[in-house]
Amino acid sequence: MWIAHTKGWLSIVAHRDYPDMLLVRSRRPSHISSMFPDAEIYEDGWADYPFRADISRGEVANVMVDQLSNIQYDNFKNYVTEKELSHAFANVWHKMWEYGLEYRPPQILEGGI
Repeated sequence: MWIAHTKGWLSIVAHRDYPDMLLVRSRRPSHISSMFPDAEIYEDGWADYPFRADISRGEVANVMVDQLSNIQYDNFKNYVTEKELSHAFANVWHKMWEYGLEYRPPQILEGGI
């Protein structure tokens, strides 16, 4: 699962060795620590997501529920303050917009409505 949050981008997958744990991965350590401040982050420099933390499924679920319950913004992209991260999210937004074009009404694509 990919999680885009206002302070980073996480990839969360099942832990291969510990079924009750999830492997929370990121490309910058602050992307993990901003959501899980007590996590023990370790590094695997050969991995596509080099920063990692083993976190219980329950803790990940609790943090996600807390984050969702406390959303105060009405536009996610405008609330991301780190310039590089905001630019990366805008690129993802644009690619997903392109992905959904075939499902848009023709009037939208022609500049109507």
